[in-house]
Amino acid sequence: MQGGIGFNAPAVDRLLSTLADLCSGAWLGMRTTSRPAGRRDLNLRMCYRQPVHPVPRLREAGLLTFDGHPMEELLDELVEEFPLWWGIDASVSGSVDKLWLIFDDGIPLAEALALPHLPHSIRASQDHFDRVGMDRIGLIGLDFGHRTINVYSPVFPPGRLTYDTVTTIISGLGFPLPAEEELVRKARAFDVYQTFSWDEPGVRRLCFPVRYTAEEFPTHCHPVLKRFVEAAPFATDQRAFVYYATYGPRGGYFKVQSDYTGNHRETFIPQ
Repeated sequence: MQGGIGFNAPAVDRLLSTLADLCSGAWLGMRTTSRPAGRRDLNLRMCYRQPVHPVPRLREAGLLTFDGHPMEELLDELVEEFPLWWGIDASVSGSVDKLWLIFDDGIPLAEALALPHLPHSIRASQDHFDRVGMDRIGLIGLDFGHRTINVYSPVFPPGRLTYDTVTTIISGLGFPLPAEEELVRKARAFDVYQTFSWDEPGVRRLCFPVRYTAEEFPTHCHPVLKRFVEAAPFATDQRAFVYYATYGPRGGYFKVQSDYTGNHRETFIPQ
């Protein structure tokens, strides 16, 4: 595939057929990153509100494998404790990478911290959550490929983030600060998420997503972003994207996601 990304057609067909009945009314998107070609991927993303647990059918189809990791127990705890709906993130190279558990009203951070199989690194990061101003979790992403967990804030109201807040959050973790232009851009983020591991302490990665139209998207940040924004297919006339800049102890990279079905906002706003 162009751009050094592998494409496993049988696996993608199997994924789409496995989830076909859930596609009606679902949100669909695609995502790639600015990582080097050998580490870059293209992912299909789907979020749906139907009351269907996707894991049994994904495992039966051979698209998701359990091997006794604590995140499997955490998944069961979250399903048992909180009302939620689902998102699935799958690579076109043939694997389901992530499951998203989405909570319309958020769940209290204190209640999540009491779950037995949550990583200790999250429990030890209260100072960071205080800097974010985050006392509820809006979404949890379980990354089965990397054995990590993403913890998302609820959606911020406009103006909630500022340049100073973003600077404080990043520098508070000891991560290198980006250029001035990027810090200003991050103040437009609609939420923030952080990545944790069961095997390493602290926050491994921080990310601020920002919505853009094709016309205003900061394509000058990386050639991959420009190619994606110019060529991404859409099922709607509205070409909308999410731009992500990620930060970590050794720097970061960019991500871009398309709103293929054009219903991103409607899907994520409780009805």
